[in-house]
Amino acid sequence: MKATILHGGSDLRYETVPDPEPGPRDAVVRVHACSICGSDLHAFHGKHPRLTFPRILGHEFAGEIVALGRELRGFHVGQRVCCDIDFACGECGPCRAGRGNICERLRTMGFDRDGAYAEYALVPDFNLHPLPDSVSYDQASAVQVLGISYHAVAHRVLPKPGEKIAVIGAGPIGLGAALIAQLAGAEVTITDILDYRLAKALELGIAGSINARDTDMRARALELTGGAGFDKVVECVGGLQERTVTDAVSMVKRGGQVTVVGTFPENKATIPIAYIKDREIDLNFSRGNFQAFRPCLELVGSGKIDPERYISHRFPLTRAEDALKLLEARNVEAHKIVLHPQEAG
Repeated sequence: MKATILHGGSDLRYETVPDPEPGPRDAVVRVHACSICGSDLHAFHGKHPRLTFPRILGHEFAGEIVALGRELRGFHVGQRVCCDIDFACGECGPCRAGRGNICERLRTMGFDRDGAYAEYALVPDFNLHPLPDSVSYDQASAVQVLGISYHAVAHRVLPKPGEKIAVIGAGPIGLGAALIAQLAGAEVTITDILDYRLAKALELGIAGSINARDTDMRARALELTGGAGFDKVVECVGGLQERTVTDAVSMVKRGGQVTVVGTFPENKATIPIAYIKDREIDLNFSRGNFQAFRPCLELVGSGKIDPERYISHRFPLTRAEDALKLLEARNVEAHKIVLHPQEAG
């Protein structure tokens, strides 16, 4: 099969590799759509904390089962599926407590296990989710990232009707978090430094926004909340933008809550501990959770959230590097980019 393989930082090659062979409880999935994630950009530059080389990138994908392991039950060849990113052991303390997303032996597709920038991907049975006919492959490829938003909001932020919530970052994770918080009845304000992202948020129905470029975020937050600060703030940027965590803390009210969702590839961010302590601000963190897949498929299938509306570009697999560079450049309106591995380059 053809695959795009990362051999080192910025060394991405389109190559021929052996087709995957299913183990007893694996499926081979023909990849029809694989979305590009911001964490793929970190990996492309060799800076993702879980990355090993050589590696087939890609973890947000959907496709069709073409082969099954002899012990796999409940799925069939030809079935449309979308696939989760994390491989939990099922045996450690967190797994036994139902929190496989923080498994002690967690492996992650596209980072320390081969992913879906390829014509075919190997997927264990517990990572497969049946895809409703009402959801397209392109929409389904965005369900994993929507699941990050869903878990963060539904299980960590826990919004209440009428709460004032700020979401920092209007990329796909931030947009999803804002939309899900609105569905829960919260009053949402979203921030970003890019006008086109804020315009997309408005198009999706998120009325409140702040352009964070050259803005005193604490002053703006106080202005919008009658001097109190937001009840809760959700950080959805990560990367090398350490400012977003301090902004989040500065924008929340005394006794409020900050949830950090963004990935920080260099494992560092400045956190004002004394400020947080003196105001009894609750600081928590969130990462993706495979249990969010089914509710997200229901949200997309019902039309309550449509990821198709923030897909901006589509590329064949041969142009994966072009797609990554386009997303990174930020000089065009690139929101969500989808690769089509079955499409001729």
